[in-house]
Amino acid sequence: MASLTTTNIYIAILNRDERSHFEDQLVLDGVDVSCFPSARDLWQHFQIRPARYVITDRRFGDDFDGLELVRQIRKNYQLPYIYVLMRGAMCQIGDIKEGLNLGVDDYLVSPHNPIQIRSRVLVGMRWITYIDSVTGSPVTGASAAART
Repeated sequence: MASLTTTNIYIAILNRDERSHFEDQLVLDGVDVSCFPSARDLWQHFQIRPARYVITDRRFGDDFDGLELVRQIRKNYQLPYIYVLMRGAMCQIGDIKEGLNLGVDDYLVSPHNPIQIRSRVLVGMRWITYIDSVTGSPVTGASAAART
C-alpha cells in the first residue's frame, strides 16, 4: 500500500511561507517532500524523477500555471497514476470545474489548516493504492522492490 513514508510528494506553491508550511506539515509525518517555487520548476524536475503525488497552486503569474502542469502530467504520464491536489485562494466555481475537467483529483481552497492538509494527502494515498491495485501499476518504496 502507498503510504506517507513511501510516496514522494512534489509541492509547487508560489508563496515561500505557505510552501514551507505545507512542507513542514508533511515532513513531520515522514513524507519525502520536494518543494518548488513554480509549476514550471516542478515540471522540469518531474520529467527527470516523477512523483506519485503533486500539490500545486492554481496561479503562478506566468503562462505555465497549475492547470498547464496538470495538462502536461495527464498528457505524458498515464501510469502509474499521479494524484494531483490543486489549491487556490478565493476560487471561483469556474476555476474548480476547469481544474477537475483537466484531471485535478482534489481542490483545496485557502485558507486551510494542518488537519485538512494531512487528511487530503491521506485520501490521495488511498486513491493511489486503489488505482495501483486495479491497474497492476508498480508502487513505490519497499513494496516495489518486492514485486520485481
